Amino acid sequence: LFNETQKHNGSLANGDKGRRRSRLALYKRPKANGVKPDVIHNVSTPLVSKALSNKSQHSISYTLSRSHSVIVEYTHDTNTDMFQIGRSTESMIDFVVTDTAGNGSSQGGGAAGEGGGGGQSAQSTISRYACRIMCERSAPYTARIYAAGFDSSKNIFLGERAAKWRTSDGLMDGLTTNGVLVMHPAGEFVSEPAPGVWREISVCGNVFALRETRSAQQRGKLVR
Repeated sequence: LFNETQKHNGSLANGDKGRRRSRLALYKRPKANGVKPDVIHNVSTPLVSKALSNKSQHSISYTLSRSHSVIVEYTHDTNTDMFQIGRSTESMIDFVVTDTAGNGSSQGGGAAGEGGGGGQSAQSTISRYACRIMCERSAPYTARIYAAGFDSSKNIFLGERAAKWRTSDGLMDGLTTNGVLVMHPAGEFVSEPAPGVWREISVCGNVFALRETRSAQQRGKLVR
């Protein structure tokens, strides 16, 4: 069992069933399915779909302008397992998460991701492909969370309006539209939990202070 459990506020009205659960336990997969960054391509935005024609290749596409995009190809990582979380019921989503009553637009409402998507009465704060967790297959079994999940074509798209930037080492990173927020409770988690500080996770797993608004293009201060 990986040393990682994710919980949602409250419980499900119909109980835990299949991939819809209030508590997520991550187990070591029979075969590693993790991925890691590999090759970076600078392409013309109109040619992105052609560049992503390889359905077996995981990739993240960053649209910088109408004429320029950056595609980061990912390669198989034999040392990690990947688990995806989102609102979609497609097979690539390991844990299906839905909005809870009274969620509204609260920043602390739960996991959220890159998509819009909408409910009948209000826009959903949870993306179809919200986030992914990468777990090491050997001790100490470190688990890391990343904003956005790969879709059925194994792609992640950050559009022109999404917050994105080049890192100091020449790579790309970005934030999703809804945002993926995490909070570590202060004090003992079980006996005397107290609210901690909410942070935002980037597509590459970096931790930032919250943006001024959920969809702001300016990222918060880098925490780690």
